[in-house]
Amino acid sequence: MIDVIIPAYNAHDTIEQTLCSIAYQSITELINVYIVDDCSEKDYSEVVSFFGHFLNIKLMRLQQNSGPGVARQYGIDHSNSEYIIFIDADDVFADSFAVKTLYECIEKDNSDLVIGNFTEETSDAFRDHLDDTTWLHGKIYRRSFLEKNHIRFNETRANEDNGFNQLVLLCNPDIKYIKEKVYIWRNNTNSITRSNNYQYRLHGLEGFAYNINYALEEGLKRNCNLESFSKLAYSTIVSEYYYYLRYYDNEKINGMLKLAKHTLELYNMHPIDKKTQIELMKDGLNSFMSDEEYVNYILRPVITFDNFIELLKGLGE
Repeated sequence: MIDVIIPAYNAHDTIEQTLCSIAYQSITELINVYIVDDCSEKDYSEVVSFFGHFLNIKLMRLQQNSGPGVARQYGIDHSNSEYIIFIDADDVFADSFAVKTLYECIEKDNSDLVIGNFTEETSDAFRDHLDDTTWLHGKIYRRSFLEKNHIRFNETRANEDNGFNQLVLLCNPDIKYIKEKVYIWRNNTNSITRSNNYQYRLHGLEGFAYNINYALEEGLKRNCNLESFSKLAYSTIVSEYYYYLRYYDNEKINGMLKLAKHTLELYNMHPIDKKTQIELMKDGLNSFMSDEEYVNYILRPVITFDNFIELLKGLGE
């Protein structure tokens, strides 16, 4: 059986589309749906009553608004199927065979995690995400692996999905990547990541840094693969450098810098060789150079990477 967990906060305008895409699945008899209401202004009893004719669906409500990560963890803690899939209350599965595709793959290969591709819909374009390890979209998790490694969402409200996934990866799961597109990240301008003219990118930097540190710290407690640990830490420092180039003159960057200092301290516990550092720097550069918002800042850097490292070392001294 498969638990499909949906965190929902004031999602009444979109959740019916999400549930329709689940009801449309070819293996609904294997699916249990859990809507975790994160203290919305009105309940979902009417929509649950309607879809109860087509799905095994249960509504749960948090006692206080806590964010999607806490809602997802509540759903995990109050369900028990062998496999877990997450879908947001404004997104849909790509087609009627999406869940079946993920399910058959994780069953056949006895994997801990299967990663499918997904499409991001924006106001003027579509972007395909291939082999993505950041978002929860398009993935199926083996519950026993999460429980064995004590992998849980933390209580942050930004980038908690990245922290969760990076901890999963640090715990050496058996991963299967598939080429099929199984999920559509719908364009919802009121969502956390897209509201206020996409200002989440700036406001979410502190959450990004915090959650990577969370994954690194928790990974060490679980005797994670140290090579994976070091590569994640160094890649994160590279990303934090490019974020700094873009937002260095905004006071909101200070919270990320303090966390970046801790990322550096964690990295220095298990540093990598120079050749690997260069490879990861190239990967980071290629990634940010493909983002038009960052190109000018990278071409005219206000500080070198080495000086950025010295800046982090000097914080708090």
